[in-house]
Amino acid sequence: MQRAVDPRPRETAADAAPAAAPRRVDGRLFWMATAGILGGAVFVADTLSGFESAIAVLYALVVVIGAQGQGRSVILGVSAVCSVLVVISFSATHLGDVDTGNIGRMVVSLVAIALTAALLSSRLTVQKTRLALQESEANLRAVADSVPQILWQALPYGRITYLSHRWTEMTGASVEEGLSKDGRGWLDWFHPEDRGPLLDDWGAAIAGEAAFESYRRLKVQDGSYRWLQISARPIRSEESGHVLRWYGVSTDIDAEMRAQLTIRDLNQTLEQRVAERTAELARSERRYRSAFEQSHVALFEMDISDARDRIFGLKDSGVESAAAYLFEHQDILEECLHSVRVLDANDAAVRLLGAERREELIAHEGTFMRDRSRETVDLYCALVEHNQRVEGASEVMASNGKIVKVLFGTSRIDAPDDRFHILVGMIDVTERERAQELLLAAQEELARANRAATLGALSASIAHELNQPIGAVMMDAQTAARWLERDPPDLESARRALSRVAGNAERASGILRRTREQLIKGRRVVGALDVADVVSSSLSLLEREIRVGRTRVHLRVADGLPPIEADRIELQQVMVNLVVNAVQAMRQSPAGQRILDITVDADGEDKVRVRVSDTGTGIDQEHIDRLFEPFFTTKPEGMGMGLQICRATIQSFGGDMSARNNEGKGATFEFVLPAAGGEDA
Repeated sequence: MQRAVDPRPRETAADAAPAAAPRRVDGRLFWMATAGILGGAVFVADTLSGFESAIAVLYALVVVIGAQGQGRSVILGVSAVCSVLVVISFSATHLGDVDTGNIGRMVVSLVAIALTAALLSSRLTVQKTRLALQESEANLRAVADSVPQILWQALPYGRITYLSHRWTEMTGASVEEGLSKDGRGWLDWFHPEDRGPLLDDWGAAIAGEAAFESYRRLKVQDGSYRWLQISARPIRSEESGHVLRWYGVSTDIDAEMRAQLTIRDLNQTLEQRVAERTAELARSERRYRSAFEQSHVALFEMDISDARDRIFGLKDSGVESAAAYLFEHQDILEECLHSVRVLDANDAAVRLLGAERREELIAHEGTFMRDRSRETVDLYCALVEHNQRVEGASEVMASNGKIVKVLFGTSRIDAPDDRFHILVGMIDVTERERAQELLLAAQEELARANRAATLGALSASIAHELNQPIGAVMMDAQTAARWLERDPPDLESARRALSRVAGNAERASGILRRTREQLIKGRRVVGALDVADVVSSSLSLLEREIRVGRTRVHLRVADGLPPIEADRIELQQVMVNLVVNAVQAMRQSPAGQRILDITVDADGEDKVRVRVSDTGTGIDQEHIDRLFEPFFTTKPEGMGMGLQICRATIQSFGGDMSARNNEGKGATFEFVLPAAGGEDA
């Protein structure tokens, strides 16, 4: 890209310098010419005149005139020329008549020329020195005025005698105003609160002849105050050491000072908050320790970091299910549990495990828990892999070898260095379990007694009602036999007798049918029910049977299921019967393979389906079609009425029940009930 060129000639410094030079040269030439003319006249007069006076003294005037505007070298040159002319004139006029007077006049002339030259040279030196000093002062003043700080000077006793132009730029006041009031006018521009402390600081520095520094607020042109750092140092005499003057500088540090004040306020706020937070943490720690120590629940703080690393190591090595792997490899499971460290325990934990001192528990390696079932291993892995809070039941061994049944719960707590610490709480439920077992045993005994009494009463009632029709059947049958034994047989009479037998048999059947309906229907309370809730409550009632049978229950409930209409007690009895049958069917299966799957889901849009599936021996194919027949049973102690009553109960609510064998092993019982308000209901 080309730049435009200005066609006008440009005047440079080199071009401008000769323009001024002729005037200076003309002036010097004028004085040199004048000195030359005067010198020539003095030479002629001194040489040709016969005066005995020292005319050569006038050469001093020639030197003065010739020295105008000239330097030292010109002055010396003119003096030398004049001295030579004196000697020439003396030689021309007095060469044959040399006397003391003539020599004295020549010497006087030469001395006058020399003295004049010396005085002129000295005067020139003084002028140059004064000009240099003036230039130096001007430079210093320019530097002082260009510095962004206020520069100032003070006398030894503290009176300010100089302020740089920066004073006016900042305050808007003139330097004269700042130096007024005997050098104290500047004080009026400082903040009223800072004037006294500033004078005190300045007075102390003067009295101690020490360096001065102070931080004060100066009022600037817009009326606001800005912070200054005011510093000064004393200049001392090299001979006496006394202070000759003070030189100072005032620097605008408003931004830095306000930032420091802000930081100070923030620090004070932060310190206050830190103190409050520290106190709060201390209170929280005291509350935690108090709750930890005084809790009636046995509490343990454990470090499971090493066990966690082992489990994640299994995952990294390609193990899909750490729980299944550990359950199958009990030795590795024991290593993981043995790596757990007890960090702390409360008094309740000491009592629970029968220890004498807390240190016995803290030195323990492991979890104290004896349960190695698949369910417990699943809980361990859920805690470690997914950081879940887990709860369960287990057994621990006390120091005296006693087995203690406990309910436990865990949660993770903060730990340093990314360690994995958990808080474990245990509750001793041994006595409760024992009491519950006794209660369940009593309930079972009472139920058996009640069933026996009910069966006895029912048998007596049925026998009473069937006695007459059965007796009539027997009598008519005997009569018909006698009519048939005649010769010839009385067929008509026999037919009438057999007709009466059929009528009495139908009557007996009606009695049985009515009794069955009373047993099934009875006094029922039908209403809307949540099937999942009935299933869950039934499992709760059978908790002991399930645990004794070492059965693992999987309950799956679909979302958004509609309610059904049924009698809660009767539906619950159906579920109890099915679950008990399933648990009993798995007695011959290995303990780890006893799995009871219960699924509650939808069957279409207006029905709810419940499936109870076990992993037992299954149902003989020849028995499947007869399962729901009255008095059919495969159990030596069974009556053959349970499944028949269950199916009849479900059918009375508008549903149906079926059974089938699973593809692998075990059997599945399924019933379907219509939703409340449905067409089947």
